Amino acid sequence: MITVLQRVCWNNSSWKLPSGETFDSGNPGKIGFGNEEWNFCKEDSFQGNVFGWLYWSAKKFADEHFRILFWTIPPSGKIRLLVGAYLDASLATKPERRQLRSYFAKKGIDKRRRDEAIDAVRNSGKKIPVTSIRPASAMDLRFKCPVSKVRVFHPYRILPDEFRGRNNARFKNPTILDESIGESLLAASGKSLPGWDYQSSPLLEDVYPRATPASLKIISPRHKALSNKFVRWLASTGRQVIGREKDRVDVEFTDGRILCRAELKVCYGMATTMAIRESMGQLLEYNYYGWRTPADRWFIVLDSEPSDEDVTYVRTLFHKKRLPLSLCWKSGDGFKQISSRAGSAR
Repeated sequence: MITVLQRVCWNNSSWKLPSGETFDSGNPGKIGFGNEEWNFCKEDSFQGNVFGWLYWSAKKFADEHFRILFWTIPPSGKIRLLVGAYLDASLATKPERRQLRSYFAKKGIDKRRRDEAIDAVRNSGKKIPVTSIRPASAMDLRFKCPVSKVRVFHPYRILPDEFRGRNNARFKNPTILDESIGESLLAASGKSLPGWDYQSSPLLEDVYPRATPASLKIISPRHKALSNKFVRWLASTGRQVIGREKDRVDVEFTDGRILCRAELKVCYGMATTMAIRESMGQLLEYNYYGWRTPADRWFIVLDSEPSDEDVTYVRTLFHKKRLPLSLCWKSGDGFKQISSRAGSAR
């Protein structure tokens, strides 16, 4: 397997859609968005694969598999961050990309991505004619990676200083690493961020890109679908729904004599960590603000699988702060639940 260190432009919505950042020297600085800003959009997967953009053609390695480590430079310019990876990528064939092109057209993904690019350009302040704003077509998405092998690191990790002089900062020329070095970088991805200057550095995530018109068109129906599916799952597990979209609470239900309130989050355009952050604020309001009476148990329900760090965080809030939290996420035809109280899945 070939290990590649590939630079991508800065993005504050986890590379699920363009965020309108323009300080990079590549396409974002020139036209207001980069084609790699959809590289971690699992929602657009086709036949179990995410299809991503790289400037690199990799023509010499047609039959190889790749481990692609994506890194970026944040606005401060002081550090380099390892932000995610394709752990087992390969080059898509032309027939596969033709199928992807048909799929994007049928599902309206081409149109949605163009709308998102237009929003990003407008947010960036670039004076570019709308007719000139065209994201890469499906035929240009040469790399594919199974959804289960796509990783976004949260929090992002500092790339060691030793790579500052040896990795190529050009978008078009990635650095090919020894496999052992790639392994060490992945192993270090779970470590903390020593030396990170939180006072002068930008936030690594931002919820605001979710409010773009193109995003709202997707989030609203997905939220309704998630709610319907969650309610059916509750019924199948013997719990009784007693309220939906009442007093701003997404779903209220009983589990025996236990009163539960659930906040549902579609993770499109943001990471699961940000979704949990939003949910916590809302659940606190729904249980303690004004006239409200606290429920016995609170549920955070996601449409994407959380990271191990997310699960640890929720359990820590239960054990150390005694918040009655449970975390659920869509899994296959049902939901997986991690109960902080029991520390187990059901």
